Amino acid sequence: MRWREFAFPVVLASIGIALACHPMLSSGFALMEVDPADTRHLNYVLEHGWRWLSSFGHVSLWNPAFFFPETNVAAFTEVMIGMVPFYGIWRVFGFEPDTSFQLWMITVLILNYVTGWLFFRRALSFNAFPAAAGAFILAFGSVRLASLNHQHLLPFMFTIIALHALARLFQQPTRPRFWIVTFFAGVVLQLYSGITLGWFLGFVLGISLLWALIFSETRVQILQVARANSLTILLSTIAAACSLAILIGPYRSASHSAGARTFQEASDMIPQFQSWFYLGPHSWLYSWMTQLKIFTQLHVEGEHRIGLGLVTTALMLWTLWINRRHQWIKVMALTILTVVLCATMYRGNVSPWQLVMATIPGANGIRAVARIGMLMLIPAAVTLAMFAQRERFGRGLTFGIVAFCLLEQAQRVADTYSKADLRADVMTVANAIPAGCTAFFYAPMNVPKYDEKTQLDAMWAQLQTGIPTVNGYSSHFPRDWNLFEHGITNVSVDEPRLREKLSQWAQLRDVPVESICWLPVEGRR
Repeated sequence: MRWREFAFPVVLASIGIALACHPMLSSGFALMEVDPADTRHLNYVLEHGWRWLSSFGHVSLWNPAFFFPETNVAAFTEVMIGMVPFYGIWRVFGFEPDTSFQLWMITVLILNYVTGWLFFRRALSFNAFPAAAGAFILAFGSVRLASLNHQHLLPFMFTIIALHALARLFQQPTRPRFWIVTFFAGVVLQLYSGITLGWFLGFVLGISLLWALIFSETRVQILQVARANSLTILLSTIAAACSLAILIGPYRSASHSAGARTFQEASDMIPQFQSWFYLGPHSWLYSWMTQLKIFTQLHVEGEHRIGLGLVTTALMLWTLWINRRHQWIKVMALTILTVVLCATMYRGNVSPWQLVMATIPGANGIRAVARIGMLMLIPAAVTLAMFAQRERFGRGLTFGIVAFCLLEQAQRVADTYSKADLRADVMTVANAIPAGCTAFFYAPMNVPKYDEKTQLDAMWAQLQTGIPTVNGYSSHFPRDWNLFEHGITNVSVDEPRLREKLSQWAQLRDVPVESICWLPVEGRR
């Protein structure tokens, strides 16, 4: 019936939003998720992007005014240009930057769900309940909810759009050119929305293509599409390459400036075998895993929460096995196996990923390799929808198993902070900047030397005043910038140390240190 078709997606989408955003919603948006480090940094990225877009390019996109006077610092992290319109719409309506960021998070989660629903319902022709369940996994899977403090990993809708286009393309559509262009646009926009997930998408698609070319049935389908649409594919490839060149150029320059990631830097964030089953301490059903020795050995534990749930994983493997004769299912299964084998750390600190970093362009820019687990939500969602569609064990038991798989995804939101408190801290710094400053360096009093929060206070004060700051926080740091430990706990010891480092930085960048205002303001963590 018509009502049932919309009841399932609306109910499951509402549950997912409640799981991901209940602290924000229940506090009337007074509390921000999740922590005041990466959250505020990514909020800064989108706010800077919005100011660039709304100024029609009069603000330099790649040169936000932190790490003064370093240039191209936007390329030290995700620039998220593709997400700026979805953030900017809330700024147009008059919301403050932090509130706009909260609304942007909700918007992106809903878009992930809606595009997932359309993918399962229209492209793969699943019934209402299987489509809703599959979309829930894509939008609110455990690995996504466990990574809410890395909001640049939230935008996933363009990956789903690209997969939607591929599915329609191989169904002998009446408009193959439209689906080819849509596929390439989806891949490009995913990269523009988040370099990390965009790169992983390209990597996984490449592996899938290699496996698909091995088997005769899938190879014939690919060659038929390629021959019939060769000009469209060629032009789309050229257009995508030109579009990405605009994005990749600054990142290549930043890599030369700050240095590429080494395998040793990435090693602690490469999944170990147990990582593929680990859901972290905030999982509703699997928090007990943190007590097991096999999981307590994980370094940088937060990056290893890439499990899907034990039942969901078992169901995925079982569904892949019983459908192994279907050629595209075989390709998906072998792609999963290849990704897991390549992106796993073995005994002796050995991993095939070292070869990937050495040979595939862009791989040496990724430190948190475990985030490739985000793409495992795709086969998990597809196989769950297949299981729900066929009802092998009867409708009641099938519904119960699917419901349990969805419950396995539930995660508690670990941390929140007060927007009002952080706004006040930023204003304290902004008001302390003397008139006529060319730039400033914030050296907070009575806070630990290593403190991301106060670095970000300085960055947001820069946005408030328009005055550049030497302070900064990002995924990469400029070469020779040695001012991260900027807190002052002992004036007689810490202030001379910091002044000397600031002087060295200014000298290396040909800036008179006298032009940089020293800001020893009382800090608050």
